Amino acid sequence: MPAAASVHLQRSADGMATLWNHARMDADPRNPFDPASASPGADNMPPGKDRTEPDSRSVAAGQGLEWLRQGWQAFLAAPGVWVVVTLLWVVAVVVLNLVPLFGMIAATLLATVTIGGLMQGCRALSRGEPFDIAWLWAGFGERVNPLLALGGWYLLASLAIGMLVVLLSAVTAGLAGLAAVAGVAVLMAAIPSMLVIAIVLMAPVLMAVWFAPALIVFHRLPALDAMRVSFFASLRNAPAFLVFSLLYFVLVMLASLPAMLGWLVLLPVTFGTMYASYRDVFAQP
Repeated sequence: MPAAASVHLQRSADGMATLWNHARMDADPRNPFDPASASPGADNMPPGKDRTEPDSRSVAAGQGLEWLRQGWQAFLAAPGVWVVVTLLWVVAVVVLNLVPLFGMIAATLLATVTIGGLMQGCRALSRGEPFDIAWLWAGFGERVNPLLALGGWYLLASLAIGMLVVLLSAVTAGLAGLAAVAGVAVLMAAIPSMLVIAIVLMAPVLMAVWFAPALIVFHRLPALDAMRVSFFASLRNAPAFLVFSLLYFVLVMLASLPAMLGWLVLLPVTFGTMYASYRDVFAQP
């Protein structure tokens, strides 16, 4: 990586670190995740045994920041490996998306399977075990089918929402065309509204898939059951997710400047945050 790119990447990482460097740092240095947030019994169950749906709990709004802090700690536990994993993940997704139609489908399915594997890698970190590149394809195992199904449901929901937004945009453009004088102004004013509608419609989908990979690999839930449990767990913790979303928006801005290099840090932090939030929300009483 060129020296200038390395400097930009370091600046992006430093900018993200300032958002939570004031948080408590008293956790076990071998475990980047909060030891008080024990994942609910799944680790103690023998392989192949059927597992029941875990109970979720409500956490304080400030946990949205704590999840990000633990995600940052997960990155610091193995930064070099995380960067390599992220590069491989991004390259695979980008290359697949270059293939018309089939590539987009394959990239979405690959993403959910690999995230399932990375959740297992984060669990290894929480146990003080090493984190290596092999976790990137650990999802291609016993739970690959429900992880693929999760990607399929996510893709269908995203396409349905996209088609609805396109339809609304077409209707708006048609109405704007009828107004000969104010047509352009009407069309330009409708663009922010379309973006807001798309975000509102995608929010429930993201809520349904946020915890789903962890629920599939750790609790052996089918895809639809995992999405249902994830949605209601996210709904119960709307304040924490609101805090997380606001902070994450700032991090996205930092990671995108310059040249998107900050995403080599933000994506690993995101994966670590997903696991930290899972441990927290589904912790045993």
